Amino acid sequence: MNVLTNIWNHPKTSAAGLLIAVVSIAGVLSQQGISLGKAGTGTVVSLASALATALLGLLAKDPEAASQQVGGSASQRAGVSSTSAKLGAWMLIALTLSATLPTTGCTKSTSELQSDATTLASALNNLAAVIQTSDATAASNLKTAAAALTAAAQSGTTGPAWELALNAATSGAEVVLSAIPVTAPYAALLSIAVAAAEAIIANTVGGRTSVKAVATGNNGNLLWYMRTGRGLLRHRFGRGPAGDFKASWNTEAAATGFAGAAVK
Repeated sequence: MNVLTNIWNHPKTSAAGLLIAVVSIAGVLSQQGISLGKAGTGTVVSLASALATALLGLLAKDPEAASQQVGGSASQRAGVSSTSAKLGAWMLIALTLSATLPTTGCTKSTSELQSDATTLASALNNLAAVIQTSDATAASNLKTAAAALTAAAQSGTTGPAWELALNAATSGAEVVLSAIPVTAPYAALLSIAVAAAEAIIANTVGGRTSVKAVATGNNGNLLWYMRTGRGLLRHRFGRGPAGDFKASWNTEAAATGFAGAAVK
């Protein structure tokens, strides 16, 4: 009850605390590569942080508080001045935190992209080995996609040309995955793989590169895999994207009877 009473008696202070919490949480989410979707050229996380900072700025410059300071008693003016000073300090903290947020989405380092691509390639190879006897064609295509990812990730080059090659290899892997029907018993694993591929594509130059497909893709399947994969790929604080993919993949592999496809 004391918490509710404090909120009721000090609404401006409570609102300021909530806004500073939004900015702080946004910073943590951004560092973990969690964007919550696009917002123009930026992300939903960066937009929420900017809005919270702007609202905190309005609280720090409350015109009502200024009028009270002019017309109130000496003790009232002192109280308002103290509150304004605190709000101003919180505003400075919020601006400092929001300055650390990316304004155009999440950008990964070369090593992070290499790790993501290598982990995805290992998963596809493992799945191919498991389904080799039941679907040799799909297994062969998965191996081809994995080989392309591995070659692009470990090419030894850096910069835009390397990112473009990795983007093309990842886009080609998506085509291969989309050629497999969503009725496949391992479709959930493919969804997680597509979610991981989408993260790589989003963080490399060139958008979605056109590639020479090794299999006939299916856009309907790909859309289903994208939607499903977003729900199955679970993030955890302190764990990188490759770790999130590996944990989600291994969990689903065990749950669907494809434990042999787990990534070590």
